[in-house]
Amino acid sequence: MFRAQKSQFLVAVLAAFFLLSQACHGSEYDDGIKALKERRFAEATKLLQRAWWTTQSDPEALYYLAVSEHYQGLTGNALTHYQILLKRYPTNQHCKAALQAISGISLKPGSVDAQNYPKAGQAAASPRVNTVQTYAPGSAGRSRSAAPSQYSLPEKATLFFEYNDKQLRVDCFINNRPVKMVFDTGATGVVIGKNQLEELGIKTPEGNPMGTSGGSALDGEQPFWMIKADLKVATIFRPGFPIKVISYNSGPPLLGQTFIQDFDYAIDLPAGAIRLTRKGASNPMHATLPQTQSSSVPFLWEGTKMVVNVEVNGRPYPMYFDTGNSAAAVTFAVSDLKKLNLNTDESEGAITGGVTGSGSALRFKVKRLKLGPIEKFDVTVLANYSALERPLIGQQMYEGYEYTVDNNAKLIKFIRR
Repeated sequence: MFRAQKSQFLVAVLAAFFLLSQACHGSEYDDGIKALKERRFAEATKLLQRAWWTTQSDPEALYYLAVSEHYQGLTGNALTHYQILLKRYPTNQHCKAALQAISGISLKPGSVDAQNYPKAGQAAASPRVNTVQTYAPGSAGRSRSAAPSQYSLPEKATLFFEYNDKQLRVDCFINNRPVKMVFDTGATGVVIGKNQLEELGIKTPEGNPMGTSGGSALDGEQPFWMIKADLKVATIFRPGFPIKVISYNSGPPLLGQTFIQDFDYAIDLPAGAIRLTRKGASNPMHATLPQTQSSSVPFLWEGTKMVVNVEVNGRPYPMYFDTGNSAAAVTFAVSDLKKLNLNTDESEGAITGGVTGSGSALRFKVKRLKLGPIEKFDVTVLANYSALERPLIGQQMYEGYEYTVDNNAKLIKFIRR
């Protein structure tokens, strides 16, 4: 059904090319549009990438880049660029078509981006070879092989973490090289920088990047590549696991939802432990917390991000549940302030940091925040000048609580410790 919807949408896009604006564009844009009309999608993607990267301000190039990537099957890249169009140019003529395209893309846990994020069941079918593979638009990739490695996704696992700067940092291994990564429910995948791969002695990806990627701290984007590498965390071993590599990572690497999504999990801050139970295991994670002592907060999946309702001065407001957000109890975008009628008269300037770099923000206090059983008053929060799809609710809000994420019931269960 999805293929039929995708085909109908993309055919309609090509059929509508005669309506293209006559506005002046660069030669790379014009050549890219010509290649797209002639269904030379790999060439069109390269040209339109250059056209977009040259200015970072041409919504036409951005939209048709997403269309070309969609045709190529680069679903994750297409989704990213459709979303950037909606975020930066909400009144653009192509937004309706972009929304239609997004509605036909499935990035739910367990089925994300079939090209770069294979399902666990497919990965477990047979032993894998320890490989690092680089993907770039229009290339078959390069790989190097070592000894065979056995896939391991146990029913239960415990990850011990260091609680540094209000981040959960766990010991991981990439191709047998030790590296500390942040357990980050707000990150869509596993992310590391080229600079960090070099420090680990792992060859960095080559060729053209697959797309661009932004973060919550910086109103800008970096090129990224995808590699496949062996990833080991405690007793969990995932050979040939997809990892996003950005050109420079100014923060610690991230262990995100593509790794986390196969498990229910409980985070016990006092014990410094994350207890994972594989989805569908015989002893479900929802029994971890006593029902008489725990309070539950429902969540919804939005792509690979968890959305919860948080009361801000009594008003419910949807936010991403983000264990990687250590900067404040909540990080808003400046655009959220007017919607919530928040007073920033006594705010001060702040610098925020993340994997993509640093950015500017306002630091101020909110009278009251409430997430399920957790209620706090006169809470320090941030408002980033960079665009955010939704505010991020982070560790400072639920510090002092153990919490379990039950993916089947779509509940986060909190208990005071």
